Amino acid sequence: MSPNPPNPSLVTSVFQSDTTVLAPALDQGRVRGISTRERKANAQNETATIQSARRFFVPLGMLLLILVGYNLFIHQTAKSTYRHHLLTSLSEIPLDTDFLFLGNSLVEAGCDTAAFRESWPISQKTPKPVNIALGATSPVEHYLILKHALDRPIHPKYLIYGFFDDQLNASVRGDWADLVGNRAFSYYFPDEAAEFYAPGSSLKKWQLRIVGHIPMLAERSSFWGKVELLRRGVEDVGMPKHQTTRYGRVQDFAALEAADLPSFNRRCEAILSQGNGFSPPIHKIIELAQEHGITVIFLEMPMPSRHREIFYSSPAWSKMRAYLQSLSQQNECRYICASDWVADDKNFEDATHLNEQGAKQFSTKLAQTLSRPNYETRALGSLP
Repeated sequence: MSPNPPNPSLVTSVFQSDTTVLAPALDQGRVRGISTRERKANAQNETATIQSARRFFVPLGMLLLILVGYNLFIHQTAKSTYRHHLLTSLSEIPLDTDFLFLGNSLVEAGCDTAAFRESWPISQKTPKPVNIALGATSPVEHYLILKHALDRPIHPKYLIYGFFDDQLNASVRGDWADLVGNRAFSYYFPDEAAEFYAPGSSLKKWQLRIVGHIPMLAERSSFWGKVELLRRGVEDVGMPKHQTTRYGRVQDFAALEAADLPSFNRRCEAILSQGNGFSPPIHKIIELAQEHGITVIFLEMPMPSRHREIFYSSPAWSKMRAYLQSLSQQNECRYICASDWVADDKNFEDATHLNEQGAKQFSTKLAQTLSRPNYETRALGSLP
């Protein structure tokens, strides 16, 4: 008797039942496996991301710390510069000041306030002069210096502005390469300076503002100037010493002069042909002074014989001087031609600057000239 064949429906039912029971378990295992792999992958990605972030932010943080430290160092270094000392002294000018000397290093070196005061006649009230000149600067910085000096309630009688060559008429640049050294004074008053360098330009104002707040940019010459002095010191070891003055190497100041007579004549002739008058910052200096009741005296500073013989003896400078005297008269200013007041070249320490003895001699004669009883009644324009 043959065995009964299995019931197909029963087999199918049992198989389906087993499959139904096992499927969720298999699926859960696969899910757990996939989840574990994903977690490992995610953990590895997060670790890689953190490591990448560290590789980026750690050096960045170190760089920022170095920059902050460098800026603090430059900020402290800049406090020792003469322009910072001058800025501080502007808020301390004596209230009884009646003479202000203004200009670049020619005035800083050449106008001896002590000799000027002591040479004033005893019969007259002793003057109270203050020298606010700053070396290696332009008329733009001179205007800024005067403006902030007059923030004090002072009432000077005269502003003596010393110059040489075409300084009263030449245009002034205020690009990145120009505003170094003492010309960084412009960064202290960005909005006012920008009006001279790029009138009406908001971009120039923001440029000067931003740079002015970053010492490593605005005061960049404070540190690198010391580095240059060190470099020069090393360079001079074992070599003949360069002739120096209180302002630096003598040969450096020879560059202040025109390269030669033809180029000097071309500069003068260009100014005369254009007929634009004084430069904008000089006009602003005149306006500001006159608003405060101050008489402006343009002072043609003493020059060594070489400069006078080469440049000031030319017909072009004779015309230029007459033009400057005429402009002075039109603007109700006075003009003193003092370029030949110091005849002996031993009283100069380089191609343009008076030495201490020359400054005393010149300041003495200037005091004697301005203290003449009839000075106020003399015609505007030129004085001997």
